[in-house]
Amino acid sequence: MKEDRLNVWDPAILKRGDVVFTYLLRLLFIVAFIISVVRGNWSLVAVSIASLALTFIPSILAHSIHVSLPASFQIVLLIFIFGAQFLGEIFDFYERFWWWDLVLHGWSGILLGTIGFLLVFILNEASGVRIVMSPFFVAFFALCFAVTCGVVWEVFEYLMDVIFGTNMQKSGLHDTMGDLIIDSAGALIVAINGYFSLKDNRMSRMQEAITEFMTRNPALEKRIDDQLSVGKRRKDQKNI
Repeated sequence: MKEDRLNVWDPAILKRGDVVFTYLLRLLFIVAFIISVVRGNWSLVAVSIASLALTFIPSILAHSIHVSLPASFQIVLLIFIFGAQFLGEIFDFYERFWWWDLVLHGWSGILLGTIGFLLVFILNEASGVRIVMSPFFVAFFALCFAVTCGVVWEVFEYLMDVIFGTNMQKSGLHDTMGDLIIDSAGALIVAINGYFSLKDNRMSRMQEAITEFMTRNPALEKRIDDQLSVGKRRKDQKNI
């Protein structure tokens, strides 16, 4: 008899992996903090503290807005933090590989755009008003949210360089503007994809990726369904 293969995407397995990876990542940042203190490398001390704080974002987000985040979503966030902070800043991957910064900022733009896309429905659901929003507004909100987060990060990099003498901005203005352009491009891809998904009532790759999130939050799933229904009616009216 053929044995069943292990399904690494099984929610239970992902949940265990999320817990293990979270504690491992926090341990790595604590070790990095201790080593940096011993060596007197105060810039890396600051980076280690900030990075450790970032690992708590998924759980804080889940509790503050009362949504259930799937383990796969949390793992993606933690991997990004690991790549950006532990490998990028502590192990200096930004200097070793010229493309490292571009890949991470493109990734962050897509990730933040998706979060913005979901956040507009979360806020609408929390308000109790239950307004069916236009596809353009939802897409525009997602784009603005992602770009704003990118700007806040660049301000953080600037302050770190000024206060602690780090080199997070690398080449200064060119690095900052390049990062913002890549962030915006990634967010724009998500915004356009989300716009046509809602407008034409069609399932996109982005929606498939957040299916688990919606399944765990039935109220939000209904909001998406409402939006898609409006899109379907608009499409049918055009075809009449």
